[in-house]
Amino acid sequence: MTSQTFTISGMTCEACTKLTAKRIKNIDGVHDARVDLEAKTAIVEAERSITAQEINTAFGDSSYRAEDK
Repeated sequence: MTSQTFTISGMTCEACTKLTAKRIKNIDGVHDARVDLEAKTAIVEAERSITAQEINTAFGDSSYRAEDK
């Protein structure tokens, strides 16, 4: 199991954190995602290394963007 931290931009409210966490959790191999609005981060627990590109793909057309921290 790996733990990775990503910077997430585009979030403005608690609803944003719930949506971004839900989309990250839908990525194959992800067990948990904890998103923090104030810190603008997501901590991802997964069985393999996850890339920022995979997260951005999961975000689709939304304004949210992930970057490696």
